[in-house]
Amino acid sequence: MSFTSHLYHALCQKGVNTFIDYKDLKRGEKISASLFGAIEVSRISVVILSKTYASSTYCLDELLKILECKDSKGQLVLPIFYHMNPSQVREQKGSFEEALAQHEDKFRDDVDKVKRWKEALCEVATLSGWHIGDGPESMFVKRIVEEILSKLNRLPINVAKHPVGLDLPVEDIKSLLETGLDDVWSIGIYGIGGIGKTTLAKTVYNHIGSKFEASAFIADVREISSQRFGIVQLQEALLSEVLNHRDFKVGSKDKGINLIKTRLCCKKVLIVVDDVDSLEQLESLVGEYSWFGLGSRIIITTRDEHLLVAHNVEASYKVKELSHDHALELFCWYAFKHPFPQINYEELSFHILNYAKGFPLALTVLGSHLCGRDKAQWISALAKLEKVPNKHIFEVLKISFDGMEENEKTIFLDIACFFKGEDKQYVKMILDGCDLHSDSGIGVLMDKSLITVELNKLWMHELLQEMAKEIVRRESPKEPGNRSRLWFHEDVLHVLDQNMFIRLPNYSLCVLLFCHQGTNNIEGIRLDLPEPNNVDINGKALANMKKLRLLKINNAHISADFQYLSDELRLIDWSGYPSSTLPQNFHPKRLVSLNLSHGRIKNLWKGVKIFRDLKLVSFTCCEYLTEIPDFSMIPNLESLCLEHCNRLTKVHDCFKLKSLHTLILTGCSKVRKFPEIVERMAHLEELLLQGTAIKELPQSIEYLNGLKVLLLDSCQMLEHLPNSIHSLQCLTTLGLTDCHKLKELPKLPPNTRYLNTSNCKSLESLQAFSNSPNFSAGNLPVFSVMMFINCNKLINKQFQDHITNLLYNEVDAKCLESI
Repeated sequence: MSFTSHLYHALCQKGVNTFIDYKDLKRGEKISASLFGAIEVSRISVVILSKTYASSTYCLDELLKILECKDSKGQLVLPIFYHMNPSQVREQKGSFEEALAQHEDKFRDDVDKVKRWKEALCEVATLSGWHIGDGPESMFVKRIVEEILSKLNRLPINVAKHPVGLDLPVEDIKSLLETGLDDVWSIGIYGIGGIGKTTLAKTVYNHIGSKFEASAFIADVREISSQRFGIVQLQEALLSEVLNHRDFKVGSKDKGINLIKTRLCCKKVLIVVDDVDSLEQLESLVGEYSWFGLGSRIIITTRDEHLLVAHNVEASYKVKELSHDHALELFCWYAFKHPFPQINYEELSFHILNYAKGFPLALTVLGSHLCGRDKAQWISALAKLEKVPNKHIFEVLKISFDGMEENEKTIFLDIACFFKGEDKQYVKMILDGCDLHSDSGIGVLMDKSLITVELNKLWMHELLQEMAKEIVRRESPKEPGNRSRLWFHEDVLHVLDQNMFIRLPNYSLCVLLFCHQGTNNIEGIRLDLPEPNNVDINGKALANMKKLRLLKINNAHISADFQYLSDELRLIDWSGYPSSTLPQNFHPKRLVSLNLSHGRIKNLWKGVKIFRDLKLVSFTCCEYLTEIPDFSMIPNLESLCLEHCNRLTKVHDCFKLKSLHTLILTGCSKVRKFPEIVERMAHLEELLLQGTAIKELPQSIEYLNGLKVLLLDSCQMLEHLPNSIHSLQCLTTLGLTDCHKLKELPKLPPNTRYLNTSNCKSLESLQAFSNSPNFSAGNLPVFSVMMFINCNKLINKQFQDHITNLLYNEVDAKCLESI
């Protein structure tokens, strides 16, 4: 095996996506285009210069492209001088001189080409690289791979906007990790919440991750494990990251432990388990050293030092407050947008530092709060700080809260109590329904570093969330019923019923709870029991809550028929709603989102109700729902989900909703007829009809002129599609798998990119691929994916030759499955 092959395989074993000339090219592809494409998307190009390198015009053209990407894309170029000196390349002596002379003779009519080759060789010879001479090549390969990995550093985790004061702690942690290099070794990073444990762990992870075969950073362990099946979710995340296997499923905690043991025992891995608060979490994720290969490293962050002792962690590191200089630098980055105080603000800045005592989160929040404010406002803020105990984190954070407008305070408390981790657009929709002007409010909260947006979800630091909840608790420390928001399940149950008996998880005794008055203050309720439980609540429990805006109930199987719901409700998210109908006197004109999934609802209401603000409705798995009510007075409905409503038979009114964006009827097995569409519905983009019993779609489907996704998979009664489907100019995705009675596929819209007719056993003809004299690739959509698996009646040589010729010579198709 050549040196190049050894290097290639060594990089692949380290998980580096490596391209070696034509190795990954498909038969029939143009080598130059594919190779140049691979070069353009690469982060590093390794050029191996041997004595015969210059004799290949292919290699010289490749070098030109590599250096072009170096200049235009900032690509890193690393030369390897294989049994030759860089000076031979730079000065073009010996074999290089001979090869270039031959090229000059061959390319007399293109002297510029040879000139560019010479200049490229001269340039690459000046770059820092490796000189491979005598000695074991395996040693050189190892060193080269290590340097490449250090350059790539894989996919580093985002650490912090302004990483300050991390250098020394990182070196301390790395020093601890170097103990017993060939053994499995673990260390713990501990300290109070918000002190910087996660930031430090992320930085160390980025520094040393390339030294391991695989790595995983398991974040938010405490929060995720508190959810139902949270431990399993964490185990799946660990296995998915280490094994590079998307959506790894383990089924149960015990199975997860066995999978971690068996799949990782021979791998040298780096694993960070972040924010642990129980021994069970550690035992389920990194229980024993024998689970991991030699040389593996485990890093655990926690608030509780005792957990590290109980788990026999060899070494611990306590995160300390920032030094004065680092604290000043961090504060100034947020307060002044540069690392030093603004003139005339030095003394005020030092007062802030003295108060924050080097606590990173306080420095960040206070810096953001004071940014752009004049000296009078700083002095006023300092005056407030003097009245707050300087060791109490809550009071430090509350300074920013006190400086907000009432609208911003309401948004902050709502997000902290009900919407942390939720989709930003969804939350904005609810908040706007409460007249809270979400764009402005969320912008202010982000500016003050009180919330962040990651992957379009709203997040906030746990200490900030705790601060918000403490603010609500202090509204009425002794009586939850007088607070504005309830989220702790014992407080919710305390308020909802009188003389109520409930057997709480892990307790053998029944607890007697009494109702208290004052519930007229409550604006939001979130009842989410730690695990599913039967709860007996009086049907009039919500009668006094006239201001209730937000209601979220999960894991609580409630037997009562509720006789009253507040007309001020904007959000009802009630999984397992217990009644067969909504209360007759319920008229929530400002309702925005209604989710009664898994409920016992049969008929929502009688007659017509006006819900002008209602945008989201979900009745997923409402098995008793037989028909939908009159939706004619819900003009702004955007999403309607009726998934797996097994008794539902009719959906006529759905197609009178001009604002409807998404309609989901998946699994509605008794819906046999698709209604006529009487007018254009430009906003409907997704129509999901999988598993319904419809036989055909009407010609009027052409009125869905904004439709992008149409899924009819497993519609086993579907016999044909209308020719008018060709009019759906926006349609990109058409799913027809397992439509066993479908015989013909009509001409498709020109923008269709995805088509799947797999297991359509009766499919005989495709009008889209007509053999008419006028037929050409120009009549076809530009497919990215086409699948005809197990369409047995389509199998004939003429069809196969015709479609193959079109796809590979005329049509830009990414994937064609076997037919």
